Amino acid sequence: MSKNSERSEYRFTLFKPGTPRNVKVRSIVFFAILTIFIFLQAFYWIFANSAEPYVLGMPFGMFFIVLFIALEFVFLVILYLLENKNEKEGGEA
Repeated sequence: MSKNSERSEYRFTLFKPGTPRNVKVRSIVFFAILTIFIFLQAFYWIFANSAEPYVLGMPFGMFFIVLFIALEFVFLVILYLLENKNEKEGGEA
C-alpha cells in the first residue's frame, strides 16, 4: 500500500463528498446554536437562582430548564426537517 491510500483509510470526514456549501454552513450553525443552549443549561443557576417567581406553576429554575429542553427539541426538529427536505430534493446530507 502506498502512503496516500493508508492515510485516506483513517480520515475523519464531517460531511459526505459533494455536500453543498449551504448545507454545510447550515449544519454547523445549528450545531453551534444547540451547543450554546446545552452549555447555558449548565449555568442556569446564574440566571435562575431563585424559587420565588413562579412561571406556569413552576419555580423559575425549573421553568428555565424545561424551556431550554423545549428549545433544544424545536431546534432538532427544524434541523431534521431541513435535512429531510434536502434529501428529497436529491442532495446528500
